[in-house]
Amino acid sequence: MSTGQAPHTGAESEAGAGAQARTPGTGARQGDEGLYLREVPARVKDLSVAYRSNGRDITVAENVSFEVAAGRTLAVVGESGSGKSTVAGALLGHLRHGSRITSGSVEVAGRDVFSLGGRDLRALRAHDIAMVGQNAGNALTPSMRVGTQLEEALMARVPARAERRAEARALLEKVGLPGPDRIGRRYPHQLSGGQQQRVAIAMALAARPRVLVLDEPTTALDVVTQARILDLVADLSAELGLATVLVSHDLGVVARMADEVVVMREGAVVEAAPAAELFAAPRHPYTRRLLASVPRVSDAGLAEVGEDGTRTVRDRAPVPEDAPEVVSLEDVVVRYGRSRAVDGVSLGLRRGEVLALVGESGSGKSTLAWSLAGLRAPASGRMRLHGEQEGDLAAGARKRPLALRRRIQLAFQNADTSLNPRRIAREAVRRPLRFFGLASRSDADARARGLIEDVALDPALSDRLPQQLSGGQRQRVGIARALAGGPDVVVADEVTTALDVSVQASVLALLDDLRTERDLAFVFISHDLAVVRGIADRVAVMKDGRVVEEGPVGAVFAGPNHPYTRRLMEAVLEPDTAGGAGSDAAGGAAGAAPDASEGPDGAATQGTAEGEWIDLGGGHRIRRGGE
Repeated sequence: MSTGQAPHTGAESEAGAGAQARTPGTGARQGDEGLYLREVPARVKDLSVAYRSNGRDITVAENVSFEVAAGRTLAVVGESGSGKSTVAGALLGHLRHGSRITSGSVEVAGRDVFSLGGRDLRALRAHDIAMVGQNAGNALTPSMRVGTQLEEALMARVPARAERRAEARALLEKVGLPGPDRIGRRYPHQLSGGQQQRVAIAMALAARPRVLVLDEPTTALDVVTQARILDLVADLSAELGLATVLVSHDLGVVARMADEVVVMREGAVVEAAPAAELFAAPRHPYTRRLLASVPRVSDAGLAEVGEDGTRTVRDRAPVPEDAPEVVSLEDVVVRYGRSRAVDGVSLGLRRGEVLALVGESGSGKSTLAWSLAGLRAPASGRMRLHGEQEGDLAAGARKRPLALRRRIQLAFQNADTSLNPRRIAREAVRRPLRFFGLASRSDADARARGLIEDVALDPALSDRLPQQLSGGQRQRVGIARALAGGPDVVVADEVTTALDVSVQASVLALLDDLRTERDLAFVFISHDLAVVRGIADRVAVMKDGRVVEEGPVGAVFAGPNHPYTRRLMEAVLEPDTAGGAGSDAAGGAAGAAPDASEGPDGAATQGTAEGEWIDLGGGHRIRRGGE
């Protein structure tokens, strides 16, 4: 489909193709006579948006057209800067400061959004369209109980307080939150990320809208929570007959959720088609490159994608068998109050190795990594760094000598908030050089430029502020800052979560190159198991503060697995390029954990000294017992 042409989302095109719409409440399909197929609550026609810069117009969206029928989901995908979020915001009558509509129209519930006055636009947002953003924690008011916030969202439609309270309770139950009275009394910070996202969805549904806009709703969620949220949205969309617009860079999520897909690049629609058709046979080279960049659990390394969309998997340099251990953890316990966030973890990390920590939110993986970096001292157990500066890591960062502190550095998930917005990129890298006494004032600038060049950034960008850099560029600055101290170990905490698939691929390749060039050890925290499969040498799966499975990445992904590991793998979504539907990627990991007395082939196994592990050989072990 050509740029600017509406994708086949309306009744006429679907009737011609024999497509059918979901029947609300059943998830089944109904024919053209159905109410939901005839309604088109959201329509964008020839929309162009621009902002003024240095006396000229800069176009951010150009001749974009699509329509979404009731009960259908349309996904808008593309990399950062493609204009997808601009178009999604336009559905709510929202444009970034300085932007304006230069041509075209946006209709919601039969009304031209940008012809409405302030009062009518507020009424439209209150009754006909709602939005769920990427970070529900930021969208919720931290000083208000979530029940009160939900009742406030109902105020325009339900005047009686008792009725509002009853409906708020019903909405919390509808989005799958057990104990709605208990949940309603909590503040947002007392809820998990998945619970916060469900509350945000409940608030969006409070007005009973006809159009629901989802802007990266599952980016920061682990795979199990993501699956629950996606199932919830799909069920509610079918039940309520919502026209849903999904903005996402996660093509696995798109394949699972969308009926139609619009692909945007540099403000223009480059391809638009039914989801099954697009994933099975993408026509545009850009779409093919996006799909090829998606990491897969079947990859035995990192994918490299050519300009024409051809895909190869780079060979992974193995860690030498005689590589020395650089960090060891023995029976580490980390507490928050009376609860154990980390409960008796023992692990080792060798020089040049990438150890991935995976698990759901609240599993303890980030707490363990932060404790290693000195941000949270363990309550008990041993943590040691080996080598020339062998030292005790059980003390917090402030109590560690500088020579020890610099040997373990952090690269954070969100470079937007971890970089000082008022300091240029070079200053962010120069500061640790001066702090650790590794460079004189006169040498620090040149060393900082060199580090920025080492992470494949143009040194000319070192004079820019963080907001003048793209997400991938900011993340590279964060990595350069972590390298400035000359560490032995880098803790990479969800460093690719919010990045587009192609940018993510380049950052992962950079980390792998740095590992081999500098003989670095990485602790890599991620909820994306496909990324873990490509970047890691070993995997430790955590649940409720304990490691339930550990081993070489190939062995863990081939199975047999602990039931919890298997559940994580079954929740992974990958775009199925053969059929277009989102598929789980359990692959060879479907094998169940053997009984305590049996190995993967039914042979007897030797338990560890602790007596609570099943040893499968080759460093692969599974904790006894189920979930």
